[in-house]
Amino acid sequence: MKHHIVSTLLGLALAATIHAAPVTYSENQLSNGIVSVSFEKDGTFSIQDAKTKEELLSKSRFWLPRGIEGNVVKVSSEDVKDALGNGKRVVLQINGFDEHGVHGQYGRTSAVRLYTYTLYENHPALVCGFGLKLPNFLSHHLRESTPLSGGKLFGGKKIDKAMTLNGSAGAIKTVVAPGLDRRSANSLALTGVVDGKRRTAVWGGLGNEAFGKFAMLRNGSPTFYAQDPIGRLVDEDETYMPKDTFYIDVHTREPFDALERYGLAMRAANNASPNIYDFPVLCGWSVGNISKLPGVNSSTKLIKELEHANKCGLTKYTKVSLRLEPDKYHNDTEQGWWDDAHMQQYKHLVKPYETIAKWSKAMNANNGIPYIYMQLGMPSDDFARKYPEWMLFSDGSEVDRVAPQIPGRRKNRHKHRHHQPYVTFDYTDKEFSKHFVKVWSKLHKDGIQGVKVDYPATAWRPEGGFDDRYATTNSAYRRAFSLLREAFGKDGLIDERNLGESSRPCLDVTAGIVDTQRTWADSNKYVPAMISISGLRWYKNRTVFNYYADTKAVHGTTQGIRQSLLTMTYLSSGRVDLATSFSLFTPEITRDFSRIYPHYKEAKTARPLDAFTGVTDPQVYDLDLTPDWHQVTFYNTSGKKSKVSTAISGERVDNAIGLDPKAHYHAYEFWTDTYLGKLPGTARISRELEPDHCAMISVRKVQNHPQVVSTNRHVLQGWMELKDVSWDAKSRTLSGSASVIGGEPFQIVVANNGAKAVKLNATGAEAKISAHKVDGLTRLTLSAKENTEVKWSLQCK
Repeated sequence: MKHHIVSTLLGLALAATIHAAPVTYSENQLSNGIVSVSFEKDGTFSIQDAKTKEELLSKSRFWLPRGIEGNVVKVSSEDVKDALGNGKRVVLQINGFDEHGVHGQYGRTSAVRLYTYTLYENHPALVCGFGLKLPNFLSHHLRESTPLSGGKLFGGKKIDKAMTLNGSAGAIKTVVAPGLDRRSANSLALTGVVDGKRRTAVWGGLGNEAFGKFAMLRNGSPTFYAQDPIGRLVDEDETYMPKDTFYIDVHTREPFDALERYGLAMRAANNASPNIYDFPVLCGWSVGNISKLPGVNSSTKLIKELEHANKCGLTKYTKVSLRLEPDKYHNDTEQGWWDDAHMQQYKHLVKPYETIAKWSKAMNANNGIPYIYMQLGMPSDDFARKYPEWMLFSDGSEVDRVAPQIPGRRKNRHKHRHHQPYVTFDYTDKEFSKHFVKVWSKLHKDGIQGVKVDYPATAWRPEGGFDDRYATTNSAYRRAFSLLREAFGKDGLIDERNLGESSRPCLDVTAGIVDTQRTWADSNKYVPAMISISGLRWYKNRTVFNYYADTKAVHGTTQGIRQSLLTMTYLSSGRVDLATSFSLFTPEITRDFSRIYPHYKEAKTARPLDAFTGVTDPQVYDLDLTPDWHQVTFYNTSGKKSKVSTAISGERVDNAIGLDPKAHYHAYEFWTDTYLGKLPGTARISRELEPDHCAMISVRKVQNHPQVVSTNRHVLQGWMELKDVSWDAKSRTLSGSASVIGGEPFQIVVANNGAKAVKLNATGAEAKISAHKVDGLTRLTLSAKENTEVKWSLQCK
């Protein structure tokens, strides 16, 4: 039943802009029929609604260091055609800033800063860029640029009920906060009420190449800027325009629409298409070190884990991945070598699976997916000694440097702090790059399909020392992941454990390269904040990145908590990592776990409907599958037993699904197999839940004929496990195809909608029709001995 969702995504990008005009530039005004941008001689610019002429952002401007104004010496325009579509760009050339020596001899050619402002057809956002043009006597490191600073939003009128959302990455908390002052890496969103009407602004980084992006809101005035500790060296007589760009949308009123449009723009600008993790990943390290179970972090023990996965029946529903973690720390390790010999030496590859190729072959033959681990910037001491020219500054001499003892603390056990080495790889070194791609290509060829990149902050190097004189801190960091992508190809799975350690920022600079970012430190716990950190990034999740909050334990917990953990992780993340041995999977755990597989593949995530209502951790999530079918999840984050609810119709920002108030809707809860009724569009749906428990409710518009309202197979209640469901009015038959699991009765709940179910037919399975405990509903049961696709039809009268 996976239909309409792609058209919904495309429709969102064009919503309210379908009649937009081509982009024009005339008399210092750039316009696309949606918004207009007016440029003044002093460099200020303003954004207006092209139709109503309402001021959306007035008197904004580029910004130069130390309060220098700068002079606009030239304004030009040019046509643009790129991943965002067709458009037109205005380029401002600015001089008059001391740091480039422009106050030398009179009449001498000066350095010129460049700022670009682009509108696209059918899009309300202004896209901004920057660059530097140097004369033939000057070279310079470009470290920072601010294409947009200040200005008044929405005519300078008072913004009531103002709330902001930070566009954090990695393990930085994602929080909705009141007020008109905020700073965040990557992006910000502001929503509030102006003159009684909802207004929203979204601004921040878009394209990525060499700089980190940062957004600010100061007393209600927006700013974004690019920054890098080293900066990009721009040569004499060079015009440098990085692919780093920014985005600001002050036209889209509704915050969910505005942020989802931004996420799709990020996806397009970065050519992002994160791979779907349609299987769980068991972490060989976490099982023993986090859950304190018997250790399994070797090739032989992980094959035993795979046997348990098959034995408990989980692989009837999904393949399973097992991650071998060659994670020795300090002194001599596997890092840098990344080969069989060193993984054997440190007991991660063990006979009879003493090579990656042998281990991968055994995994692939038994429903397994081979996964591995690496440390991005923590080279083995013996590797650094052998290849000092492959380290930063081409120098490995500090490999034996010892960190000073901190008074009052326990005696140092190692030469340096855990993930703060004094010597690290130079990913811009050409010879090291060749070595890196070679060894990781071999691992991939030998069967490895995914890699967890640990301690990535160790490769974000603000001190420089790169072999490539043009590299920046951020471009060198991106290059490390780009080399890994080169080795693994587009289908390889790459995880960025982006925790912001050692004073490094958490950024979106790897967009379009990695598949996932981790959002939490080592933990197998399940707490509301873990869901919120990715749930409040719904517009980027599955669209630009997959997010996940480390491994989870599904043993030693109640059924209600387990079902909640699985449901909320499924909805708010892109994957499930496990810290529970498959040997502990009971039939009950296996059944619950199997309800979230397969994963859907569409580039969208459930939106947190109550995010802007003042809650710390959202409790209502809505995944709109079609305009008439929504999967709504309630999640009690209050810490006590309480009711969670949402309105069927109304403004989504006020915690409503936003459906038709004149229609009626069937509501059916999955985990308790409970029909909540045929509800008017003006009603509220509510459930009383224990702390940290959830309810998954399918909400479907009532049709004028029999319709499916739920199944017992998957939490999306028919979206993944049913296909081609249709009603034939002439024969009065409801029919479709079901993915039936061998040995498990597949149940479908049908709302009769005034008809009467008479006969159920099925091809390739036993079929049974029975009355539901609720009048007006019918239960269909399909049973087969093996996994099979079953065509079924229900005759009605």
